[in-house]
Amino acid sequence: MFNNINKKRYLIFFVLLIFILLLFNIFNQSNENSLEEENESEKKTVQVTKIYNDSYSRKLIFRGYTEHSRSVTLKSQIDGKISSIYFKKGVHVNAGKKLLLIDPEDKVAKVKEMEALLDQRKKEYKIANDLFKKGFRSELNLSKARVNFETALAKFEKSQVELNNTEIIVPFDSFLDESFVELGDYLKKGDEIVKVVDLDPIYFTATVNEKDIGYVFIGQNGIVKLTNGTVSKGKINYISAISDKQTRKFKIQMEIKNNNLKILSGLTGEIQIKLNPESSYFIPSSIVTLNEKGELGIKFIQNGKVKFKKVNILSDTGSGYWIKSFEDFEEIDIITLGQEYVLDGEEVNVVYQ
Repeated sequence: MFNNINKKRYLIFFVLLIFILLLFNIFNQSNENSLEEENESEKKTVQVTKIYNDSYSRKLIFRGYTEHSRSVTLKSQIDGKISSIYFKKGVHVNAGKKLLLIDPEDKVAKVKEMEALLDQRKKEYKIANDLFKKGFRSELNLSKARVNFETALAKFEKSQVELNNTEIIVPFDSFLDESFVELGDYLKKGDEIVKVVDLDPIYFTATVNEKDIGYVFIGQNGIVKLTNGTVSKGKINYISAISDKQTRKFKIQMEIKNNNLKILSGLTGEIQIKLNPESSYFIPSSIVTLNEKGELGIKFIQNGKVKFKKVNILSDTGSGYWIKSFEDFEEIDIITLGQEYVLDGEEVNVVYQ
């Protein structure tokens, strides 16, 4: 009987021990769960969206203005009175058109006079040459006759040039921009008559900073947009080799066809040059932030932790930025809300947008 009592006691003790162990295990598990929940609740929560690698062609935009390709002020080559005018300023004329006539009367008389003198000197030279061959004239006399003949020839040619210069001719297709004379004016040699400008082709001149000049080259295609709404295609035909000492900018020039002459000289606008496509991301401008070093960048999630990377902005579209993509990242989980409150390397709770 005593043995039976002892067995019952052992059994009760054993059951109580198992019950206590079970209670301890349940209590311990509860503490661990509550600790995990507490640690989880201590993490900050950020909102994340996934962005993907894309291709973007950056545009270079430079402000500038149009310029005529040539400008010439025609001047009188002789003295004389204007007897006829055949032009009006403000119109386009073709090369070879006669603009005005300087009274040629005295020039015609001069040509006739020189022609007669030339004929006389020519005969004298012929006679002197014949006599020299027969031994009746010295070589000195022959030389004098030859000099007289050549002098008369030069005077005759000069008189013809002066007669031709009584007509003022347009040297190339051009726009008659300004007139300096009136009918009846007496001109002296060197007096200005009319200013002509060539508008086809027309040039667009702009300045480029040292950061972008390496992307510009001769023969490069581009588009010119003027403030009056005109859009034209063109090619770069000039890049200066020296920058401006004050602005450190380089001068470039784009050549534009202007067959209808609608583009005038002095209009403002911009050159747009499209570069080759680059691997890039498009991000909202609101998510760009600064790190403790003052560097511009974005924060994204990698393996549950916040990562910061500097960005290279290719273009500002107004609604966001195109930035150069990161190597080995086809897609990234970028933080769109809460990036200002988390640090690089910090573990966070993530909520996808």
